[in-house]
Amino acid sequence: MWRTRTIAVCGIALAILAGCGGSNLVPVEGTITLDGKPVTEGTIGMELVGGPKDFRLFSGETDAAGHYVIRPFEHGGTGAVPGEYRVMIHTVNAPPGADELTEIPKDPVPQEYQNGSKTLTVPEGGITNADFAIKTR
Repeated sequence: MWRTRTIAVCGIALAILAGCGGSNLVPVEGTITLDGKPVTEGTIGMELVGGPKDFRLFSGETDAAGHYVIRPFEHGGTGAVPGEYRVMIHTVNAPPGADELTEIPKDPVPQEYQNGSKTLTVPEGGITNADFAIKTR
């Protein structure tokens, strides 16, 4: 009896915590340009510096206007938890069916935007103008 109650209480607590993680998401969106032109078919990845492990990775894809909306990597919904993020932007993706021998063109995005050197702070209320105006020179 005691064990059954303990398991039930733990299960309820986990369900509540899982629900709380998703409800802490705030909107994150913006536009990415490269030398003044919208980045189309690009991706942006965001890695939370510290914070809850269940909500550490987020990503988005750009549309024809270079606009993106961030989503949790392994969870439903849109947005990200508030905090400091390392940002990674790419415009070249491996083609479907690519393997380690597939040659992939060089990404024109400068390395500091690809390797997580750039950061973004997501405030408690979210951010809808998280724009990146990238210049190659």
